[in-house]
Amino acid sequence: MNIDAQDIYSMAQKSTAGLSSLTEVFYEDVVGKIAIVTGGATGLGYNVVNRLVEAGAKVVIASRKDSIGKKAEAELQSKNYDVKWFQTDVSKVEDCYSVVDYTVKQYGCVDIVVANAAIWSMYSFLDMPEEAFDAVINTDLKGEYFIAQAAARIMVEQKRKGKIVFISSVAHKGSDAAKLGMMTHYNAAKGAIVSMTKGIAKELRQYGISVNCIAPGGMLTAGALTNSTEASSFYGQELLDERSKYGRETPMVTNPDEVALVVFAMCTKMSDFIVGETIDVDGGSLLSFQAKPWSYNIEGCIPGPKKE
Repeated sequence: MNIDAQDIYSMAQKSTAGLSSLTEVFYEDVVGKIAIVTGGATGLGYNVVNRLVEAGAKVVIASRKDSIGKKAEAELQSKNYDVKWFQTDVSKVEDCYSVVDYTVKQYGCVDIVVANAAIWSMYSFLDMPEEAFDAVINTDLKGEYFIAQAAARIMVEQKRKGKIVFISSVAHKGSDAAKLGMMTHYNAAKGAIVSMTKGIAKELRQYGISVNCIAPGGMLTAGALTNSTEASSFYGQELLDERSKYGRETPMVTNPDEVALVVFAMCTKMSDFIVGETIDVDGGSLLSFQAKPWSYNIEGCIPGPKKE
């Protein structure tokens, strides 16, 4: 097969003809879509909801606590966004199916699911109680699995090419607070989500359903601020001091919107050719950052240019 230079140029030119604009791909693609965001009343989930509704989606917030859920609903509705809250405990399979049923009754379909709801706690591996282990696994892993299953069944029945975005954590790589572990149940759940994403993506690709995962790093959220409260009652002030001392070594975004923007992108056409992947949005949590500006060429670095 002979291809001359002109043919190669024509291929490139033709590949850019008639493309959707970036506005259409990244923004307008979400207009009118129906989304469910679990754990959407606080933290990262709230920021994801905020971005989806800004782009014109209609969102059902699925979360447990009545007061917090209704507050989030009211705040977003006050901005004329189409948001509804539905009380959901994702650790219960029947609740996962109930919120999907509710969404279909309200809006007729489901296009997007962001499986974000999660809990965590801190225990030494040597001390881990079964109930604490089960609580994290049932919410963080089982909850994500079955909310996706419930929604995917509707997508397949209605032949809708939906988007499912799982939320893992850089804890799947063992990246916890610097010089501390004590979250082995959380590591297990979030690691399993990464593997689960690949398995589910392989099955649902045939239906045109996009399945991917985001793994956030440290974020300044209410959950992060209260994570060690219970643990401090078992391990004392020394644990709090260790977290405070070494926590500064862990990259942390002060606004979870920085992560929500990536989650949002995975809900759009931008993710159409990304299949079963996990994107770490962690500020380089496992990197050992260079601390000083070494250069013998650039002024202001160490040692900087030699003086003549």
